[in-house]
Amino acid sequence: MIALLKDYCNSICPLSNEALNAILESSETKTFSAEEYILKPKQTANYAYFVADGLVRSYYLKNDEEITTKFLPQGSFITSIFSFYSRMPGNEFIKTITPATLVGLHYDNLQKLYHQFPEINFLGRVITEKYLFFLEIEIYNLRKQNAEEKYLFFLKHYPHIMQICPLKYIASYLSISVETLSRIRSKIADSDVH
Repeated sequence: MIALLKDYCNSICPLSNEALNAILESSETKTFSAEEYILKPKQTANYAYFVADGLVRSYYLKNDEEITTKFLPQGSFITSIFSFYSRMPGNEFIKTITPATLVGLHYDNLQKLYHQFPEINFLGRVITEKYLFFLEIEIYNLRKQNAEEKYLFFLKHYPHIMQICPLKYIASYLSISVETLSRIRSKIADSDVH
């Protein structure tokens, strides 16, 4: 699990052993059961987590309906961006879909590491840039495309999630009904056969 985090960090910015050890010493590994809450609305996100194993999602409630905003598989970072950086309570739920192992770094520890190690500060900046880059692509594809194009976007970026995630979560992420999602999946499966 820790090896995955080391590899991820070093793929962005090769870190000195001292910096890598400081990250590991400041981190906490936590295990969660399937469907377990990591964060709820009105709580402040004190940790940024690296998903070492499992699948996590974030969502909010709209008229008592869960609206999935993100899927975070192994190798992803998860937190409530607003809450973590503003130090104020957030509005979203973060919950596991499958059993998960997360490596968490407390906000205060992260700030100390940023000040102590310029290379960790650079690493944090690049991770944030990657997040923002994908967020813009995601917003465009999920809000401006038709239902089939949204589904194809999902398949391209999250192909493995289809096998382990309830369709209702995927449909809410794509802003379509479960029935529409089922029709699109059938249409694409039929076209692959012919």
